[in-house]
Amino acid sequence: MKFNTTLQVAREESFNIEQPEVSVSSISSHITIVESRDGKSHVKILADSKKAMKLAEIVEIDEIDRKLVIRIDKKTWSVNTSLPLDMKNQNFWGINFGGLRGLSVEIALPASAVLKIKTVSGDLLVNQTVSELEIGSVSGQVTISKNPSTSCSIKTVSGDIATHTFSSCDYTLKSVSGDIKVYVAPDLNVEVDGNSISGELNSEISLDGNDESSTGTSKVVSITTSTISGDFNLVRN
Repeated sequence: MKFNTTLQVAREESFNIEQPEVSVSSISSHITIVESRDGKSHVKILADSKKAMKLAEIVEIDEIDRKLVIRIDKKTWSVNTSLPLDMKNQNFWGINFGGLRGLSVEIALPASAVLKIKTVSGDLLVNQTVSELEIGSVSGQVTISKNPSTSCSIKTVSGDIATHTFSSCDYTLKSVSGDIKVYVAPDLNVEVDGNSISGELNSEISLDGNDESSTGTSKVVSITTSTISGDFNLVRN
């Protein structure tokens, strides 16, 4: 996953929400989740051009009943009359891509956050431990560098999933035309329930309770996985 290092901050907002529920929906924008240093939720909209800097103004960022909602998708500008007509009329399969080009999002969250993300044609990097994580992705790569503390559900179409696991977590991982790779720390045991159509299930970790690579811990990672035209690989970190 490669993120543009020349992006500029076009917009920045902060919210002081205890145990926030965060919902993000995006088309064609990369999303990065990072650690909050002060316990608050911080949202940065990043732009790669002057035109994108102006488009950042219409991104929906709202706090509603302790829920933080961030939208960079069709609904954001379909009701916005200030957009130029040439951007409004750029459609593909009913999805307007004109207003999304050049924008990315960086969100800093506390560990207590519950995070739900829907993204199309954009990569996602989660580099912060949250409480719960739910992801739906189409044509984008999903990378989890720090797993959630309780549960993680990921569904992708035409995109790969790579997740690094350092603590007990319940995973549900589903992919169509994409590979799934789970990296497991040495001090974790693994339970897997998996199936694949036109793909392979591979594990370098013994799943019969005799894994010599584990350290005898009682901590368990539970993984339910299914793939269509994609491989599942389980490896040690």
